[in-house]
Amino acid sequence: MANQEEIRQAGKYDEYSQRARGMRDMTPGRGRANVDKQGRVVGESTHKMRTEKIDDRWVSFPTLFPHKEKSNRWIEYPDEREGTIRMAYDEAGTRGERFEFGQDKEAALKFGEGSWKDK
Repeated sequence: MANQEEIRQAGKYDEYSQRARGMRDMTPGRGRANVDKQGRVVGESTHKMRTEKIDDRWVSFPTLFPHKEKSNRWIEYPDEREGTIRMAYDEAGTRGERFEFGQDKEAALKFGEGSWKDK
């Protein structure tokens, strides 16, 4: 099983990280506000990555997408409703925003948790 360093050496990790950072305008104030149960804004998101084993391979993909026609709107596929994870996976495929990790579960989970973000 390839580890994160092997993926990096093969060029995929750096390529994936660069692609993920370039998919959205990550300028503060441009993302979708995250609101807690009391209605307070507690941050913002531009991707909300998810990692799943689909078709016998590990893949990371966003579940939050900017609306194609309304720049101030976002489309989110929450995992509370049945079928929404597959919908997010399909939408990510349409937009070219899937990150394939094959059988490397560890690298896929780290990527989905945000290892691609600038520190």
